[in-house]
Amino acid sequence: MRLPLSLAALLLFSLPCAPQEKPQDPTVSALPPFAATVPQHRRLRIGVALEGGGALGLAHIGVLKWFEEHHIPIDYLAGTSIGGLVGGLYATGKSADDLSAIVQTADWSLLLGGGTPYPALSFRRKQDAREVANSIQIGLREGATLPPGLNSGQQINLMLDRETLPYSGLASFDDLPIPFRCVSTELISGRAHVFQDGSLANAMRATISIPGVFAPVREDNEIFVDGGIVNNLPTDVVRKMGADIVIAVHLQVTPASPKQIQSALGVLGRSVELVIAESEIRGMAGADLIVRVDVQEFTTSDYDKSVPLIKRGYDDAQEKEQLLNTYSLDDAAWQEYLGKKASRERTKVPTPMFVKVEGTDKDGTTNIENFVKAFVGKPLRVRDLDGILTRLSGTGRYESVTYAFIQDNGRDGLLIQVHEKSYAPPLLQPSFVVDGTQTDDVTFTMGARLTFMDVAGYRSEWRTDFKIGQTYSVATELYRPFRPLGKVFFAPYVNASQQTFKIYFKSDPRADYRLDSAEGGIDLGYGISRFSEIRAGYGIGYYNATLRLGTPDFASVNGRVGAFHIKYTLDHTNEAVIPTRGFYFRSQFNYFDTYPGALESFPSLTLLTQYFQPVSERGSLYLVAEGGSTFGKNQTGVPQFFLGGVGRLSAYGLNELEGNQYFLARSGYLHKIFTLPPFVGRQVYLSGYAEVGKMYGDPLPNVPRLSVDGAAGLLAETALGPVFIGGSVGDTGHEKWFFQLGRVF
Repeated sequence: MRLPLSLAALLLFSLPCAPQEKPQDPTVSALPPFAATVPQHRRLRIGVALEGGGALGLAHIGVLKWFEEHHIPIDYLAGTSIGGLVGGLYATGKSADDLSAIVQTADWSLLLGGGTPYPALSFRRKQDAREVANSIQIGLREGATLPPGLNSGQQINLMLDRETLPYSGLASFDDLPIPFRCVSTELISGRAHVFQDGSLANAMRATISIPGVFAPVREDNEIFVDGGIVNNLPTDVVRKMGADIVIAVHLQVTPASPKQIQSALGVLGRSVELVIAESEIRGMAGADLIVRVDVQEFTTSDYDKSVPLIKRGYDDAQEKEQLLNTYSLDDAAWQEYLGKKASRERTKVPTPMFVKVEGTDKDGTTNIENFVKAFVGKPLRVRDLDGILTRLSGTGRYESVTYAFIQDNGRDGLLIQVHEKSYAPPLLQPSFVVDGTQTDDVTFTMGARLTFMDVAGYRSEWRTDFKIGQTYSVATELYRPFRPLGKVFFAPYVNASQQTFKIYFKSDPRADYRLDSAEGGIDLGYGISRFSEIRAGYGIGYYNATLRLGTPDFASVNGRVGAFHIKYTLDHTNEAVIPTRGFYFRSQFNYFDTYPGALESFPSLTLLTQYFQPVSERGSLYLVAEGGSTFGKNQTGVPQFFLGGVGRLSAYGLNELEGNQYFLARSGYLHKIFTLPPFVGRQVYLSGYAEVGKMYGDPLPNVPRLSVDGAAGLLAETALGPVFIGGSVGDTGHEKWFFQLGRVF
């Protein structure tokens, strides 16, 4: 995926139906079009084509509701993009009210937001998301490749699987309560593809697969994406299905303005609009009647405005009442129509008696069977199954996992289809850290995390981190469970680093050290759940701290390091980068049997806890508390803890306070102000917080009993990582402006 394609995809998503001059609505004579060719013993067959248009397409539901209330039969139905989604669900026999309930209760931020929800990620994927705080991923399976879409489609897949489950194994879409077609673009041939059989859920998923936004649907050697460019209003498809009368539902959007075509993005967007416009003109020309829905006051991302959009569709259909009533059935004919439609409806979900897994290897199949075995022989709980499959996608091994029913020798079974990532593993995740704690001395570090999977057996991982800039380092770890599906693991590791360590007093540089270290060791651990892990081990290496400039805060040291350590982590937050709900806890205990400059062995304990609580739709309070201690052992060679910098007494100079025991508390508020475009980032917040902390034994004169400050600024979660720009004011004359790209919490 190259950047121009991504931008075009974004514009296709944002501008799916283009404004233009359109043919006048056909007049309806006493003898409707094509009536002369229709046998007198049957009524006219009516087909409806639903246009694509993002959230604007929710207005189709209102049009369908008006048709129901006024006894307008729909004998054939076709749609593109959101029109295909609405049309496909309606074709299964759901009423317009059923569709309204689905779209009003849907979590659109989850469906459209991207990958697996953070709480459902495996523990190691949570680590990746926290430690590499951006959305950039590069697959290395077939050379350096970006993912095929921002959104893997997992949550959309599950919703479609759930709603269409009774129609698993459908021979043809003609067998649905309403015969149905949807249009997609096949990328290899570049042609429109009309889905008329196979998996209904896959067909609907294909027609909404906006290039670059959603991962495409792959079937054998074909790749399917949104059909909007090739046929956004498929009246020709409805006609070929056998309709005598074709009704097009068109979404009327705001006309283009010269002010919107100023940038390269605007020019590209308008170019995409014109391509879509051409397909819409063809579609309207093929209609016998056009229901034009005026959605100019809405945008294609207004999924949270389903109620007014549905009402607008209903009201605009009402304006066509005189023309549409020509096709209205009397009560007897309407009941006959409903009866025939109901005779083809499927509502029963069978009890699965076996599980079949497709799309992965033997070990993967065994793992998935172990995940879903609890569903065999019992009435299917689809919501529980959705949760299990979401957790499977959260392991990072699969792009998506879908399900359907199959039959084998008269038995009903559950088919789990695994869609492995086409671009990874190996996976490279770049990272960027810009520290403007001292605005006159901004530092930059660029890094990357490289992950290989199954290098030493199933579920093993080889993870390596690289950094250059303010810190030069490499750290590598081989993670391997003792048993392929077990929770106990071992993890040998090696790391080495060289970094510049600066100490400031307020805005004045005080000392500049060079720190060199290297360590190797092995951990034994237990993966308690996807939320927590405990590990213990022993590491040995060396540590060198050398003063380069300034007044020494501690003596230069050089020598061997040896330590036993135990670490426990618990993560129940809702997001990796900027959480708004949940809690996080981490503790690490070290026992150094040798350390450069230390007169004796000593222990060290650090604790960190974070708690986030929503208080409104847009606001969350949070509390962060941390501390560390060497339990009275002060002859440690160099101080073990430092305070000062953004989020660690923000008004203080970088690493200004030092010692062997401290505590720090931060309480703040996050208020969401707007959402960034999909390729740019996610949420933007206003943030303010107060901090209080103390470093025991700090050698600086006139250090207050408690150090206190407050900070406020703008916090944005961008594609490159969280950006924080703000200022802080504290006690004893501490104040400064700062900015930061990288870790915030």
